[in-house]
Amino acid sequence: MRDVRKEREKALQDERFAVNDGSRGRVETAYAITEASHQYFRRRLKELARGGHVLEFGCGNGAHALELCEHAAMVSGIDISDVAVAIGTRSASAAGIQNVQFLAMDAESLQFSDDTFDLSCGVGILHHLDLKKAYSELARTLKPGGTAMFLEPLGYNPFINLFRRLTPSIRTPDEHPLLQRDLSLAKSYFTDVDLQYYYLTTIVAAPIAKKRFGKAVVDMCNRIDRALFKVFPGLRKFAWMVVMEMREPIKSAVTLRPNARV
Repeated sequence: MRDVRKEREKALQDERFAVNDGSRGRVETAYAITEASHQYFRRRLKELARGGHVLEFGCGNGAHALELCEHAAMVSGIDISDVAVAIGTRSASAAGIQNVQFLAMDAESLQFSDDTFDLSCGVGILHHLDLKKAYSELARTLKPGGTAMFLEPLGYNPFINLFRRLTPSIRTPDEHPLLQRDLSLAKSYFTDVDLQYYYLTTIVAAPIAKKRFGKAVVDMCNRIDRALFKVFPGLRKFAWMVVMEMREPIKSAVTLRPNARV
């Protein structure tokens, strides 16, 4: 049976990586405020990846995977886009990096054996997926003491939701920024789920983020956001992004497949 949802996603990602037409560049202003979450995310990944086997969901052109190769024993990057996988493979070859493999694969049905990875990670990928299947596959393929870490958008902020409606060409209709129930669902598959929230007042600084004093304003707004999230926890759901660190997979919650193909 055809899976139209996955076909749409593959087509969008293939086009995105095959054609650099500037369509995403027109909205980069909005993403100029996101340095703080990415810095924290990358720092934690490097710490968690040391000496281990790492899986990157939605590896795209391989940038994150190649960076993690400096810290991990082995990195596997998967993406639904054959075009992206080919780009990542060429980049690794050109750089002489040998401890990485890029594979075209469905993240909801991983072709890896149980207990393969020490760390699984991804940026902006879970909200494209069936979360029950994705969480289950993450928990299945992680080692018992493993960690899954993802940077994902949330779905409550009205200004960000307006932005999404105004930029339909860079997303599929199947994307679903995460809601509270999606974050809670992770606790069915992982013993420990830590959430770090980013960007509330910071959103208003987006138009000036690249201006002369923009960074100072963004940094100030980030400090305000941290204080607000601490004092008023109910505001956290209106953040734009969340870093999810999910530890110790619950093996009893998944169907094990010890003899997968890869």
